[in-house]
Amino acid sequence: MHHRGAGNSSQPLLPYEALDYLPDLICVIGPDGFYEYFNKPWRQYASGNADQFVSTNWTECIYEADRCDVRREVADAMASATSFSIDLRLTNIEGGERWFLLRAHPQLDERGQIRFWLYILTDIHERKLYKFNLAQKSKIQTDMLNVSLDCIKVITADGKLQHMNKAGCIALNVQENSGFGMDWLNLLPEEVHEDGRKALRYAGEGRPARFPGISRLSGEGVRYWDNMLTPLKNGSGEVDTILCVSRDVTTQKENQRRIELLLRELDHRSKNMLTVVQALIRRTVPDPRADFVKALDQRLCSISRSQDLLIEGQWVGITVRDLVWSQTAIAGGAQEKHMLFNGDPNLRLRPGAAEMIGLAMHELATNAIKYGALSNDCGTVTITWEVEERSDGRFFHLHWKESGGPEVTTTQRRGFGTAVIGRNPFARHGAKVTHAFKASGVSWEFEVPVAAILSDIDIELE
Repeated sequence: MHHRGAGNSSQPLLPYEALDYLPDLICVIGPDGFYEYFNKPWRQYASGNADQFVSTNWTECIYEADRCDVRREVADAMASATSFSIDLRLTNIEGGERWFLLRAHPQLDERGQIRFWLYILTDIHERKLYKFNLAQKSKIQTDMLNVSLDCIKVITADGKLQHMNKAGCIALNVQENSGFGMDWLNLLPEEVHEDGRKALRYAGEGRPARFPGISRLSGEGVRYWDNMLTPLKNGSGEVDTILCVSRDVTTQKENQRRIELLLRELDHRSKNMLTVVQALIRRTVPDPRADFVKALDQRLCSISRSQDLLIEGQWVGITVRDLVWSQTAIAGGAQEKHMLFNGDPNLRLRPGAAEMIGLAMHELATNAIKYGALSNDCGTVTITWEVEERSDGRFFHLHWKESGGPEVTTTQRRGFGTAVIGRNPFARHGAKVTHAFKASGVSWEFEVPVAAILSDIDIELE
């Protein structure tokens, strides 16, 4: 587009001076492509002096990288007589450039012929920079998410997938440029839908949730995931979106299986060893039917039962309830009729403590069946356990108390069973064992600092 001198123009198409009072940069261009008028803001921006503005081709002021695109748009618009808009950078007299939005509109006469073009440049520099910065931050955030090996998803409160990082797209076989918007749960295998719906409901109510998941891709084995859902709330406390971080725990799962196999093998070999020991005892002693052989068999079985529980608990501990129940099972029907168990069913003992207490429980039960509260139909054994808060710390307390049985007296003979009941392997930790033959029945109490006997899991929970 070229400048046409004032003498070449016919009568004015517009009261051009009025355009000088508008903040936008405005140019009037004739149908032949020559400009009729640049308003004062345009002249001021291009030359620094509105009265000295000279331009033979205004497109030369367009930033070079944008120039070809603008010229193409202008040519297409001229040929089709249609409006267009485009973002461009316009240089100024100082060599700098700013972003503008160019809007071009043709004015037609009654015959549909172009009378003139009106070009309007609106300064969008700050807005453009803000968008660039926002896009850059968004790219950085996206890159950070894509670096993560975890599958990270943003989900609406009603379960629609808003965004997912690269790892998530690969795991769920979703195109990164899909736009998302689909139901998240429908991307997961059907067998985890119920747990997923429950977790989604909890998160929608503002509560963190967690559930195990799986994924299957063609040509690959099953992968296992730990899905953690965190609700993201707005200023009103309502859940806007839900952040779901899914961590691949396939390796941990496989390791867990190997550990379970090893523990089962260990259990099997240990039982075989105990069986061999029992057989050796029977073949070694003169009378394999002697009472002490039977007692030894029962003690070996007691050790085996404790070991079974440890295997089931993967050697991280045994609940007190499971331990005392298994070790008093020798009471048969009397266990339910004449024994009371009071205490936290989830409190867990360390493996070493479980073996010691297990043997003591076995010996106490054996004696109660032979001589104490379980030797008649009137007696009762009450076993209680608890964690006590005291001025000198927190203590685990276990109490075996018999009542209603025959009168018991202290025996002069101290056999293995008595030694097991009275021994205190935790004395160095401040533990106390009290074994008393009271008129009401046998009483056995064991107390020890919590840190010495309870599983680490229970110590953390406390």
